[in-house]
Parts: sequence; structure tokens; C-alpha cells
Amino acid sequence: MKRNGAPPDGDEAAALARALQDTTEQRRRLEMIIDGTAMGTWEWNCQTGAMRVNERWAQIVGYTREELSPITSQTFSRLVHPDDLAQSNALLREHLDGRSPHYDSLCRMRHKQGHWIWVQDRGRVYEWDAEGRPLRMAGAHADVSDLQNAREDAADTRQRLQAVVDASDEVAVIATDIHGVVNLFNTGAQKLLGYTPEEVIGQVNPGLFHEIHEMQDYLRPLADAEGRLPTVFEALTAHAAQGTWSHQWTFVRKDGEHRQVRLSISPLDSGSGQRMGYVGMAVDITPLLEVREQAYLAAEKFAGAFSSAALGMALVSLEGRWLDVNDALCGILGYTRAELLEIDFQTLTHPDDLHADLALVGDLLAGRRDHYHMEKRYLGKGGNVVWGRLSVSLVRAPHGEPLHFVSQIQDVTVQRFSGQQLRESEHRTRVTLDAVADMVLTLDLAGHIQYANAAATRALAGEGAAPVTGSQIQDVMELTTEYAPRSPLDLAVLLDAESNAVDLHSDLLLSVGAQLVPVDLTRAWLQGEDGQVSGTVWVIRDVTQQRARQREARHLAEVDPLTELSNRRGFEAHLQEAITRVARTGQSASLMFIDLDNFKPINDSHGHLAGDAMLWAVATVLRHGVRDSDIVARLGGDEFAVILAGCSLRRARRIASDLLESVRTLSVPWGAGRLVVGTSIGIAAIGGHMSVDAAVAAADAQCYRAKALGKNNVQVEAPVHGGPDPLDVGDAELDGESSEGGPG
Repeated sequence: MKRNGAPPDGDEAAALARALQDTTEQRRRLEMIIDGTAMGTWEWNCQTGAMRVNERWAQIVGYTREELSPITSQTFSRLVHPDDLAQSNALLREHLDGRSPHYDSLCRMRHKQGHWIWVQDRGRVYEWDAEGRPLRMAGAHADVSDLQNAREDAADTRQRLQAVVDASDEVAVIATDIHGVVNLFNTGAQKLLGYTPEEVIGQVNPGLFHEIHEMQDYLRPLADAEGRLPTVFEALTAHAAQGTWSHQWTFVRKDGEHRQVRLSISPLDSGSGQRMGYVGMAVDITPLLEVREQAYLAAEKFAGAFSSAALGMALVSLEGRWLDVNDALCGILGYTRAELLEIDFQTLTHPDDLHADLALVGDLLAGRRDHYHMEKRYLGKGGNVVWGRLSVSLVRAPHGEPLHFVSQIQDVTVQRFSGQQLRESEHRTRVTLDAVADMVLTLDLAGHIQYANAAATRALAGEGAAPVTGSQIQDVMELTTEYAPRSPLDLAVLLDAESNAVDLHSDLLLSVGAQLVPVDLTRAWLQGEDGQVSGTVWVIRDVTQQRARQREARHLAEVDPLTELSNRRGFEAHLQEAITRVARTGQSASLMFIDLDNFKPINDSHGHLAGDAMLWAVATVLRHGVRDSDIVARLGGDEFAVILAGCSLRRARRIASDLLESVRTLSVPWGAGRLVVGTSIGIAAIGGHMSVDAAVAAADAQCYRAKALGKNNVQVEAPVHGGPDPLDVGDAELDGESSEGGPG
């Protein structure tokens, strides 16, 4: 054995040299690995606070080691963002106390150039003293600014996308995972179905929303060989496995109400192509179906106007063949009715206009539009070209199946050639309106525009104008209402999350240049990381056509097509308004019932066209014989009624006497002769506590009395109590006078 302190022999020296070489090589490789990962390393003396770092540690924050010397734990504390230091110290203390296996902290550090960078700092204690107290600790940190910024950008993007989804509350958006569990339920879905997101997300399958009997009928043919039925989710997503699939369904709200919806289901795939789930978008089409139902019933009710219309009218099959045409259309095109029924509209359409016409027909059949208008050329029988202004709508059955087209054709050949400039202007306007899409605006709570899409920029600043981003919303947009179009709304109220100003207005108008455009405005609120509302998203939609269709539907339902007077439905609505007004104000009002005398012989002897001509003439006499504020209605057949607001019985009798004389002297030329009729009129007071039926019965009884007393006279009900009528000053000479035109 060698003595202590004796130099090593040759073998030992060689072994020591090899060990030293291995250690040096391992250290070199470790340094290469650290340098390759661009990591900053550090060692910390837990007792003295001294730190030793590599050059990369200093480079991450923009310094050299010499610039930071002397490097201690205070160097780290000085560079860390104040908001992150407490958390970093807490994590360090947790590790030093042995409550965590290592120290791991994400924090911001100030770069030498003044900006903040994100650093992921990790380390652990590797040496303890005899009492178990930490002596030395080592670790590394890395610049993760790009990763952290990407995370924040992704979170911000998700927030904005969620806000846009929630802002479109006319569309219900429901997303699920691949097992059918709901993970997104927007405000449109809440509005449509009546559930809150908390009641749905993570808890239910979307099959809950379907009407059970309808879905059972749908699933029954899909049973497998053992009779097992697929689930609702399985059946619907099978159709959408390769792309979007749409279908009409009945949805059941939380309160049990049924709504008809058009549901489109699309698959959701990750960037790698892996199926993540499905998204369904449902649009409530219940109001549209109701309007179509009303239009269908109205078309059936007023079919008599078809043959007598001054415009050319035709019923056209889905294949384009004429099913029926009126005389006016035959005159426009020069064909007989029999000739037109043997051909289709494609044959008579100018070749240059046929493609556009068929494209619009395709849109109708596909449900992309409810009607269309165009000017097109027809080939007349004599080889002439006829310019027609064509209006086409599609008639559907109550359940939505297409039946046939209704076409109206106005001969505008003369106007076409004399007004080319006007038509071009109208065409440009129409194209511009057709190109308008929803406007989307993002604003902060002070009203500054942070984002505006192309449609919003075009509407608020004009085509080709500079972006409106950064502008104050009050400076570029003005909203009013249909009832007060000259009184702008305070847009600051719409920036208040607690305000229901939008909900109170279904008649908003947007001032676009010199125009006021009917719009709907929906809002969604942006929230910051602290959960506080920081801004809002507005979606503004042009609803010009929707409100026009509503007005048109009301017009069709309440106007008699032959006389253009109110029909019975419209009359009853006006009568109820008159009764309510009398109850509220105490003002007098009278109801006049008119029945034509000797009208039936006209129909029997001369035909219904002669009867229609006489009804039109009588309607004209009645319309011009009363005030503009009075309501004249045709109740059916040869029965008419007049609602006289603010009019006593005596004054109503005077008006009736004048009408009686006007109708008596009315003469309508027909063929070689002239048509005449008489009239019997009954008048009753409208009471503030009467029902519509009671008021009608009272006036009808007086009209019946006039008929019984020889026709062609006026009968007025006896007053409920004696005394002069306060509205009849100057009418005392009528007291005791018999009714005009007959016995009293």
C-alpha cells in the first residue's frame, strides 16, 4: 500500500487523467446542450443570496453579465414585474419549505430596452445542510414571450368570436363534442329555446329540443336489423359527416311552445383533420310560415280579382307552363287564351333575358327569396318585342310545398323606350341595395369605434372613404324611429349594458345620407379579464323588405280587392278602435249599414262583370261622400258600412240622405243600356261599452227596417235617452222629421 500523500503510480495517474477527461467532456456536452436550447442557467446560494448565471441568462433581458454584476437574488427581484414578484416569491417559498418538488414560475422581466418579456423560470434545491435547510439551488429560465403572446392573442380572438356569435341573436348556434354533449349555446339559442347556457352546456344532448313524435317518425325507418333506433344525435350527424346538412324541424321551447326552424348542421374538425364535434345553426322560420299561410288564404279568398285585373296575370306551373291567364295578358302578348295554355313562358321570353329569369326562378324554388321583379322582353304573336315589368311570387301549400307561380306583367314598352335613363338609375339603386350586408361595429363604452366591417364603413362613411375606426359613434351614425323620424336617439344609452333601449324599439331607422333605412340592432357585450364589461359589438341589419312584407300582408288581409275599401276583417278592427275611442273620450260616433236595392237583377240579367262595375261605382260614391277620416268598408256581396267618428245620429242621417240621393242618381253605362240601383241605409250609435257584434247588430237592424219599409230610405235608431245631442248645435230643425226617402 502507498503512504498517505504519496504520489500516484503510473496506473492511478492514467485513471485520474481519464476521469478528468470524461468529466471535462461531459461538462462540454452539457454546455453545448444548454447553449442549443437557448436557456439561461443560474445557481443561487440560498444563505448568502449570491447568484452565478451564464451569459445567455443576461442576454435574455438584453444585458451582459458584466453589466449586471454583482448578480444576486436582488438582481432578479429588480428585473421582475412588480405584479408578478409576489407570486414568484410565494412559489419559491413553497419549494424551499418542501411543499413542492420544484420551483416553476411564469413572470415578466424588464428588458434593457424598456419593454417587458415573458420568462419561464424553473429550478430546485440540490444541496442541504445537516439540519435539512436548503443551501444551494440551480435552475434555468427561457424567453417564452412569443408563446405567451400567442396564448393571449388566441384568448382575445376567442372572446371576439364569442361576442360576434352572441350578437347574432336571430340565429341559434349550438355546438357539441363528438358525443353530442353541448359545449356552446349562444344568446340566439337562449332566445329561441328559453333555456340558459347553465341549463344546457355540458349536461344535455341536443335531441332534447326536438318534438318527440316528429323525431320518432323520422327515426323509425332508420332502425337496424335488430330493431334498434339511432339516437337523435347519431341520425342528424350522420347526414352532416361529410359537410353541412339542412332540414326543417319542430323545436320545443322550455315553456312547451313549438317553433318551426331551419336547422343546418356542420362538422367541426381540428387543423389536423380530426373530428372535434358538430355545430348546428337554427333560424326560427315560424313567423315566415305564418305570413305565407296568411298570403295563401288571402290568395284563395281574392281569386276573383284575377280575371278582372287591368294587369296581365298568369298562374304558371313549376315547369313553366301557363296554367291560367287573364284577358289583359292575352291582349299584351297578342295570343288567345287557348294558344297561351299550349306553350310555356320560356318560349315567349327573349333569349337574352331567359337566363336571368330562370336564375331568379331557381332562387324562388330554393327558398333563397320570396319573390322577384324584373323587366324582360316577350316575343309577341306578331313578331314584335314587348317589354314587360314582371313580378313573380311562389305560392306554397300550408306546409311549405311549392304549388305554382303567380306572375303579374305590365306592358312598359312605351315607358321603356321613353325612360331608359330612369330605369338605369332604378337598376343601379336596386343593385346597390341587393349588395348591402349586415353592419358589424365594435365599440368601447365611451362610443369610440374600434372595428367596422366593410358594410359598416360603406354605410357610415361612403364608398371608398377612409375607415371610420377611431371615430366617435355619435359623429358618424344617427338612429331614429318610425314614429319620430326627426328625433335622433341618444346613442350613449345604447352603450349602457343595463339599458333596454334597443328592446323597446322595433321600429329603428338608420340615417344613411339622406335616407332613413329600417334596421334591427342587436348587441353583445365584451368583457375584460376581470369580468367587467369593456365594450360592445353591434350588428345592424337592413330589414326594409321584412317590414314591407308585413305591411303587404296586412294590406292583403284587410282590403277588398274589387273596391279597394276595407273588407270585413279590416272593418271590424276599425270598429273596435272607434268603440275604444268613444269609451276613452266620450265623443259621439255613428255606424251606417248600407244594402243595395235591386242589385241581384243586375247580376242575373247582365252577369257578374256588370255587378262588379256597379259595386265599384257605388264604392266610389261612398268614398267621396264622406270625410277622409271616416272608414268605408265592403262587408261582402252588396253590403257596405261606414264608421263615422265624431258624428251624432242626426248628422249621420244628413250624410246618409246625401248618399241615398247620390246612389239613386248613379247610372252606370253597360252595353246598350244603363244600370241603376237604390239603397237602404240603417244608422245606429256606437257606444263606448258595446261589443263589435252588438254595434253591427244595431245598425243592421235599422237597415233591415229600411228594407221592410219599402227600401230606398234611411232609418235611424231611437236615442237611448231624451235631450239634445251636444254635437248637434244647429240641427234642431231635423227634430220630428221623418227619415229621408221613405216613411219614418
